[in-house]
Amino acid sequence: MELNIEFAGLELKNPLIVSAGEHTVKLWQIKRAEKFGAAAISTKLAFLKRPFDAYPRFYVDKGLWVMPITGLRLNVEEAQKLIRAAKKETKIPIIANIMGPGNDLSGWVKLAKMVEDAGADMIELNMSCPNIGLMATQMGLPPPRGDLGAALGSSPQLSKEVTKSVVEAVQIPVITKMTPVAPNIAAVAKACEEGGASAISAINCPQGAVPVDIFNDGKPLFVGLEGFSFGGLCGPAIRPLAYRMVGQIYQKVKVPIAGGGGLMNWRHAVEMIMYGATAVTFCTAIMFYGFELLRSIEKDLKEYMEKQGYDSIEDFRGAALKHLTLPEKLQYHPVTPIVDEEKCNGCGICAVSYTHLRAHETRHDLVCRLL
Repeated sequence: MELNIEFAGLELKNPLIVSAGEHTVKLWQIKRAEKFGAAAISTKLAFLKRPFDAYPRFYVDKGLWVMPITGLRLNVEEAQKLIRAAKKETKIPIIANIMGPGNDLSGWVKLAKMVEDAGADMIELNMSCPNIGLMATQMGLPPPRGDLGAALGSSPQLSKEVTKSVVEAVQIPVITKMTPVAPNIAAVAKACEEGGASAISAINCPQGAVPVDIFNDGKPLFVGLEGFSFGGLCGPAIRPLAYRMVGQIYQKVKVPIAGGGGLMNWRHAVEMIMYGATAVTFCTAIMFYGFELLRSIEKDLKEYMEKQGYDSIEDFRGAALKHLTLPEKLQYHPVTPIVDEEKCNGCGICAVSYTHLRAHETRHDLVCRLL
């Protein structure tokens, strides 16, 4: 039974990758990721020149985050310093998450070569950030710095051009990170593969909006923020979306996929692999529970594979998609609700839900029948 995988030319000890975020901006964080079992880590997003300064503000509700902006991104010189230090003091593979200057291909190339020179093992092209460039496009305004993030990643052609330019300029593997706001995410992934990408990473955050203060002129409930933007929706709410999109990409490309988006435990990791991912990425879970979570996920994943008789990750990768079919071809079998009488409190919700099936019965009769 082996957890190790081959991912875009890198030999990883397990499929657990820490994705870029607030938890991958300092050397001590990278050290903790390595200590608790991460197979690789993607450093905080880096630019040739940071487009604007920002400080994290977010709305949290039951494990869900809406972030109109994340913390301070890195200028490339800061990213180089971080990568060099990590390569000197750790053995964990370092993935450099970068965003070039819109459709300026030469800028992408320059940035990629600089992080390669610093010692990065892999480059992740960020074509997916929902908080840079996309809002201007949605508001009908010209993006002040060209197409960035999710605005760029919504275009298969532009994504392919950027990927091809970087791949031809560097000697290390290049992966591309997908945005769920793309009209056809599988088409973008396929275009990146055609541009030479060694792997696909999916998904970054979709956009969300927060509740508002209905007694204060509808002011969105961000703390310490004047004005607001639609922000990246993070956490468990996006997991079903991530499953679907990884499954769609898996059917279109031959390169490996790093699948993530709301994964919080070992079971979610298994599910994502069954939708086609070779590696799985964690972000919000690390922010909530710390790097220590990775150790327990690794342990539980091993136990699961042993119980199921799987020898490797490949034994169950893509398993869910064997059952995928068109809605009109679904086969239906009769089902009967079973009520646990020890747990039932007689609330009647089940009767409200099922009265349309037996309109001739009273609600009371249906509740009694179910109980």
